[in-house]
Amino acid sequence: MKLPRIFLLFCTGTMLCLSSGCNDTPDPVGVSTQPKADYGVIRDTTFYATSHSSKWNLINTSSIDRFMIGKFQTYQAWACLKFSGWPDTLFGATIKRAWIQLRPFYNFGKDTTLPFSIDVFRAKANLQSDSLTFDSLNLNSAYYYTNIPINPPRTFQSSDTLCSIDIDATVVHDWFISNTDTTDRNDGLVLKPTGVSNIIKGFYSCNASDTALQPTLYVNYVDTNGVTGTYIHKVGSSKYLGYGDPNLFESTADSLIHVQNGVSYRGLLTFANISLPWPIIIHKSILQVTLDSAASSSIFVPFANNLLYGLSVGSDDKANLSFNTLSEQLTNTSGQRVYQFNVAGMTSGWLKNTAIKKLALSGFFESGSFDLFTFYSEVASEIKLRPRIIITYSIKR
Repeated sequence: MKLPRIFLLFCTGTMLCLSSGCNDTPDPVGVSTQPKADYGVIRDTTFYATSHSSKWNLINTSSIDRFMIGKFQTYQAWACLKFSGWPDTLFGATIKRAWIQLRPFYNFGKDTTLPFSIDVFRAKANLQSDSLTFDSLNLNSAYYYTNIPINPPRTFQSSDTLCSIDIDATVVHDWFISNTDTTDRNDGLVLKPTGVSNIIKGFYSCNASDTALQPTLYVNYVDTNGVTGTYIHKVGSSKYLGYGDPNLFESTADSLIHVQNGVSYRGLLTFANISLPWPIIIHKSILQVTLDSAASSSIFVPFANNLLYGLSVGSDDKANLSFNTLSEQLTNTSGQRVYQFNVAGMTSGWLKNTAIKKLALSGFFESGSFDLFTFYSEVASEIKLRPRIIITYSIKR
């Protein structure tokens, strides 16, 4: 019995979709429309990266559910925290004591049992701008915050599930009158790691979905009627600014490619040698990069997010996000971890000379951790370790 023609067409279309690895990237050129009989000989060609570099990327940390404080090796993270939106009933109240409670949930460092210590400074300028960088805050400290901590440094154990920091009562008094005062008395706080810290801690931020985990201000007060009470406040904003030694990430002579979260640096790969006769039908185009586990931070802390993005970039090396793809993982014959990406959308643009032959690798949640992914570069001694793109294609007839 003959099968209906529409059923045969449906089956053919389904097989073509499977062969192209249907995902969020655009359909490979010609795959979804070209009849299978016209494919001809299917070929696989491997192209190896011709160069690599690193690109610093400003990340916005004011909208995520965490902020970082601490230092480890060349890494540092400073936090900016601001409470606001006070009730009018507390205007003129006498502040007896005030403190902040923070809930930690992330560690970055070789020894996560080490204590860490925090200094708190009063901010002198608005620190919530997305364009503010660590260098700006550090190099222009006299402009951004007071040079003397408002309280002695507070030291915690890494195992602590709750961290309480006393805040000078006069500072909070100024916050309470900031709603009605014509001068700006509330730019928040700068939280810095002290010299005894050797770990970076992550804390739940003002954006945590569970309000019980958000930074909380407690205030013991006496109001204008002589009534005592404890006021609890959670409304505010928070962010962190990260730093890492750029000499580690920006060296193009290095035999390794660095993808550093938190700071943040992205690895750039160039495939200047990619060239195939056009037009062709691209059935599949896979980027593969091999992880050097010994040079990655997973040797002492498991990756917080064990995924990366492959991003298209423009002539300025900035991601233009016209194509992006999420990594998958496999293990090669030597037991090494390989990250692979479907880059058919990017590759077709390269072959048609409509885009530069370069892409970026970034952490899946690069603002939410300090994970360091390190990959072998194009100068790796073993060719199997070098970044490569494998294109499966056939000549269009």
